[in-house]
Amino acid sequence: MAAMTLILRRPIASALSTLFLSYGSALLAQTPEQQQMWDAQRAAAQADAKVKTEQLALQRAARKSDPMAWVRTLNPLTAGGWQFRAVAPDGSWASFSTERQLKRSGHLITVWLREEYPEAQRSSSGEIYLSYVEKIQYDCANERARAFLIIYYSENNITGSETSEATDVKQAAWIPIVPGTHSESVYQWACSLAGGKSR
Repeated sequence: MAAMTLILRRPIASALSTLFLSYGSALLAQTPEQQQMWDAQRAAAQADAKVKTEQLALQRAARKSDPMAWVRTLNPLTAGGWQFRAVAPDGSWASFSTERQLKRSGHLITVWLREEYPEAQRSSSGEIYLSYVEKIQYDCANERARAFLIIYYSENNITGSETSEATDVKQAAWIPIVPGTHSESVYQWACSLAGGKSR
């Protein structure tokens, strides 16, 4: 009886398999008109992507040839005391600093910095941003820094929607200042401004 049941099950399973394959093929089948429409949409998307890629390449080349031209499109935000500090040689970022709310505690100096980008960036939490401000503390005796707060903005000139990442003072990790970097120039500015020790 068991053998008979097994023999009967095989043809049924085979028939069901054929039925499902036929049904799947019918779902996947498309008319020539549909295929033509999908091909046209795919071609249009590829053409659009190519145009965007070419435009981006031209924009990058323009920023690299004259980084300050892009910086001049940014709002200096003088009301907040922001001052231009530097721009990347290829125009991929620009930085600003402010003396507003500068605080000193011994050899520790706390300041606000601002970064601007011509192309969208992504934060560690996945947020898209074009600018951010950072509350950072410099140890002018030991050449190191640590960030307490970063506020990301979806648009340039610290505008648009915002998200923030705060770190407890006791848990903020110190990062050494690397010689010859932009971070070192900002460190030297902050420490000299507050009369701190900078080497």
